[in-house]
Amino acid sequence: MTGKKSLVIMLGILLAVTTACSSPGSPEPASPTAAPGTVAPEATADTISKKLEISWVGQGARGKVEDNNKIQQMLEKKFNVKLNNRKIDILSAEQRNLMVASGELPDYAYTLDDPSKLYLDGVTRSIPKDLIVKYAPKYAALLDSYGTGFKVNLVPGKTDEFYALTGYVDTTVNQFWGQAYRLDWMEKLGIKPKGALTQLGTSGGLERIYYTTEAFTIEEETKMYEAFVNQDPDGNSKKDTYGPMLDYEAPSNTQATLMGAFGFGLGQFVEEDGKLLNSAISKNYKDYLKQMADWYKKGIIDPEFTTLNLTKSWEKYATGKYGAAQALHMSAALVPFTQTRPPGNLVLKDPSVKILFAPPPIGPNGKQGAPTNGNGVDGFSYSAVIRKDVSDEKLIRILQMFDYINLDFDGNMLTQFGEEGIDFAWEGTPKKSAAVLQKSDAEREAVGVSYYNHVMRPATMTPIWNDSYTLKLFEAYWGTEEGRKTVYANARYDYFNETTYNELRTKYSAKLKTITDEYMFKAITGELNIDSTWDNYVKNYLDNGGREVTAELEKAPKTADLRKK
Repeated sequence: MTGKKSLVIMLGILLAVTTACSSPGSPEPASPTAAPGTVAPEATADTISKKLEISWVGQGARGKVEDNNKIQQMLEKKFNVKLNNRKIDILSAEQRNLMVASGELPDYAYTLDDPSKLYLDGVTRSIPKDLIVKYAPKYAALLDSYGTGFKVNLVPGKTDEFYALTGYVDTTVNQFWGQAYRLDWMEKLGIKPKGALTQLGTSGGLERIYYTTEAFTIEEETKMYEAFVNQDPDGNSKKDTYGPMLDYEAPSNTQATLMGAFGFGLGQFVEEDGKLLNSAISKNYKDYLKQMADWYKKGIIDPEFTTLNLTKSWEKYATGKYGAAQALHMSAALVPFTQTRPPGNLVLKDPSVKILFAPPPIGPNGKQGAPTNGNGVDGFSYSAVIRKDVSDEKLIRILQMFDYINLDFDGNMLTQFGEEGIDFAWEGTPKKSAAVLQKSDAEREAVGVSYYNHVMRPATMTPIWNDSYTLKLFEAYWGTEEGRKTVYANARYDYFNETTYNELRTKYSAKLKTITDEYMFKAITGELNIDSTWDNYVKNYLDNGGREVTAELEKAPKTADLRKK
């Protein structure tokens, strides 16, 4: 986007779809007694009097860190330690496996591997709860703010020992998705937007992005899309325009909001008529397929969608043939990493294009939403482990550093973003606006910036991680309680692996996906009659592992119960 610097929007290890801004309405941990910028109360001169040598690899490790870097020097002085950095790309499974196999796992290690397996294999040690509470009070407060916090990564058979430290991403409980409509087409055809429109920005394409907090209904969308198809909105005298952009590869990225209007997320388990079942065999899904089949018959859906993967569908969107597309709120804000997808890839290409961004559409029974980007219970995810031979004395020092690096505001700013004016600049008001990066990721890692951190994104860091345009959308709907209510989660969730559900899902998922994908495409394109084939489709799904998977998940807790404090 012209003139807009790349903003620090997401952690490098997070997928573009799975990250967004933090919610100002989310639960926040209780404030610890330590003043900002200071070591936690327990990290007194007595507790850090002995100099310790600690090896470390954090979530920002990409093999570019330099020894004796500036962040390292600061941490060494503050905590009386000697840090040994590992020059490893933590995203590389091959490098991680080699590190473990060779016995070179550092004392503290961010990992993308299964932390429970590392513990059961004798590679790592447990972390006592009493040490967390005493020496990482900010982290303990965060864990205690959720009913699940002190249960995540719990050692089997124990109530107060953990095999890993968990990260936290507040954004996973927010609504990410909305609908991006061609406002210029609407204006040309006399279709009025719903609600009050607000212009998102004043330049760089943002002046042509408008948003509203009032959603269209599926019925209203149908009428709009029929006009897009039949009234030549692009003025080329050809009938070659369509309604929403779809693809065959990633329905969750192009159909989630449409499915949400019928009350489900694709592949999620729902309660229907008192029974647990996969949404792919639910009555709501059947109704959805009928709606899509009707749209396809009317020419609203591009007949090429069955041959377009996600990338190809984005490329076709950029040609100006679609009147709508499911889009992230960050995409509507034209955040740099989203500019190859809708709506940015068209807005920045064609200066005549205007976009209306609105919440997910509302279905015939008043349903509205899209699936959660996380587990549907809380924001805990990602793990860091402690090597098996680390002493309690060294673990205490690690916990003190962990608390400061990740959950002390000043400590997190310095280690995650670096020095103001050198590594980053404030977009607006200092400490209350986005941190705009001044250096590349490699340059930042070389001096230790982000190298030592874990994935930790509490709500208090919302303004730091998101530019002002994303925040406008966020504060309007996508990060509000109203928006959060539209996030769909599984009816039941085996959070703590109390059943064999995950094993069965792995065993049957490929076969079940083939069954559901084939039926979806044939149903939408009219190749089969939905009413006459539905019962056989459901039977086929259940007979090929669906029944077994569902029965096992029945043993897991209800998601609503897991959410309780």
